[in-house]
Amino acid sequence: MGKYRYKLLANLWATIHWLWIGVLLGGIIFLIGHPWYIRYHIAIVTFTLLLNLVLGGCPLTALEEKYRKAYNPSAPPLENAFLRVYIRKHLGINLSGRQVDWLAILIKIASYYIAIWFWIFPRR
Repeated sequence: MGKYRYKLLANLWATIHWLWIGVLLGGIIFLIGHPWYIRYHIAIVTFTLLLNLVLGGCPLTALEEKYRKAYNPSAPPLENAFLRVYIRKHLGINLSGRQVDWLAILIKIASYYIAIWFWIFPRR
């Protein structure tokens, strides 16, 4: 594989990761007006939580890091913290690994419980 192909693959995995985060966060808003989506959202969040628990981290982060290292061996590691790297890069906020872990946990749990809430207490 050519060097730039690794960069393309790393960027592809980063884009997929951002889209997945968008589904987790945007799904919270989307399910409010679309009750049919609640079950799908619960399945998506459950799948995400199980992957993180079983694998000890996000596989999308690992894939992006693998291809970034193949493209540029001196690239700094993502330290299994996709959010940490990109919050620092794009917002200039330097969060600790623990803060990012808690932020990710909060996003997933909030997303899960809001979906459960709307499933148990549907809007009429």
